[in-house]
Parts: sequence; C-alpha cells; structure tokens
Amino acid sequence: MSSNRINIVDDQFFDHKSQLMYISHSKYGSDWKSLKHFHPFTEIFFVLNGRGKFTVENKTFPIKENDLIVVSPNVYHYENSQEDKPLEYVVLGVKDLLFQIDEINPHFIYQNFNKDSGDIRYYFSHLLVESKNKEIGYDTVCQKLLELLLLKIIRKLNIQLHSHQSSLPIRREIKMICQYIDQNYANNITLESLAQYMKMNKYYMSHEFKKYMHISPIQYLIERRIKECQSLLRTSSLSISEISETVGFSSQSYFSQIFKKTLGLTPLQYRQSNTNDEILHQNDHDNFLIQSIE
Repeated sequence: MSSNRINIVDDQFFDHKSQLMYISHSKYGSDWKSLKHFHPFTEIFFVLNGRGKFTVENKTFPIKENDLIVVSPNVYHYENSQEDKPLEYVVLGVKDLLFQIDEINPHFIYQNFNKDSGDIRYYFSHLLVESKNKEIGYDTVCQKLLELLLLKIIRKLNIQLHSHQSSLPIRREIKMICQYIDQNYANNITLESLAQYMKMNKYYMSHEFKKYMHISPIQYLIERRIKECQSLLRTSSLSISEISETVGFSSQSYFSQIFKKTLGLTPLQYRQSNTNDEILHQNDHDNFLIQSIE
C-alpha cells in the first residue's frame, strides 16, 4: 500500500480581498464612439467578438476576439469598434486590485488567449449567468469565479499582484476638472467658470488639461454632452430641440452641427438608425451590479 499526502499551505494569496463591483456585457453598432474616461478601480475586458481599437493613455492598439485587457486604476482609456465587425465584450470592475505590470506598458496588460480561450470564456460566461439570474448566493459565486479568473491570468502571464494595493497617481487637478464637467455638463460651463472653480489661471489650466487628455476642457465638455445626447436619442421620446436644451447646448442648430461633426450623422439620422436596428445598441450595454459588495 502506498499513499501520498499533499499539504495545502495557505499562501494568503487573496488576503487583500479584491472585490467584484460590477459585470458589464456590451455590444455596439458601427456608429458608436467611446469617450476617454477613467475609474478609481481596475477594469478587466475580454473581447467576445468583433474588432476595434483600444487606447490607454497615449498608446493605441488593435483588439479582436479572445483579447484580454486589464486597465489599472485612474488610467484614462477608451475603445472604438470596427465598422464592419462591431465589438462585443465583457468588462469587470474590480476594487482593490493592482497587478505588478512591466515598465514598458505600466498602465495596462494586453494578452490574446486564442489557445486558452475556452477557460477564459468559461469564467466570463458563468459570471454573466450568475449575475443575470441572481440566485441565492450569486454574489459569493461571482467573487469566487473572479478569484479563479485572476489566478488563471497570473499563471498564464507569469505576473503578480501588488502586496499593498494603491492607485496609480493622477494629476489631481485634471481629475477634478473631469469630475466637475461630468456632474455639471448640462449647465453653462465656460473656460472662465472652470478656471474660477479650480482657482487656476485659465490658460495654464487649459494647457495642462490638453497635455494630459489630448483635448481641451471645452472639447471634453462637448464630447460629454454628445454622449448624453446619444443615450437620450435612443431611449427617450424627447424632441431633438428638447434634448439639445437638456444637455446644455445653446441652440439646436449648433447642437446638430456638432453632433454630425462628431458622429457623422445628424441627430435625426442617429435616432432613426438606432430605432430601426434592434441589434445596434441594446441600451448600449447590460450592467449587473454585485449588490453585496457595492
């Protein structure tokens, strides 16, 4: 008789308890454009179908099916879908998670999992099912699936977690400007009023914002308003004039001009194309909050 006993030693791998905040399933049409944004937590993207481009800080790279992208906290990013092959992906918002990332790409991880896509898809698909069905204990199941997914990533990429979780530094002033615009975009915001709110010289503020964001504060405001307009055109019965006024544009003609310049469609064309195509924007995306760990 022979026997082997394997001792399982607690290596305290998940003592830091990364928390799954939400799961989002997104499928976009060819007209969709993302705006540059950041989160105070880590996001993990997995591309289910389609092609597009992903931009993190100043680096843009193509993405396709079975690509996994991890974006660190407080890092600006956005994604654009390819016209003939719209992107479909799942994204996880995870609190208190920070990988030890190499110096070449210090803000993100990018990896294609073609050879191991079955394992990765298994975790993401089960996370979606659990979060949608919300059966007893679903939050616990989702948390455990997240931990298994993280282990899979760590093993395949040979990386580690930071022992002490901390957010990457970001210019406090830039973050404050973005947050102020995000919360007050419907109001009459000017460069002067922004500078007064920030207690900064308007020329210096504009220069620093553009250096970091690659657009001016006013352009960021316009893009934020356009994003809200897209949502209202798809989901509300408000007239175009009412939408223009609701989001803070000074006139309908100016709104229509800016909208077409940004998206290549008039507001009416955008509304008609989204109304007539059930697949083109399923309310943009399905978000599933993990309620027990908000």
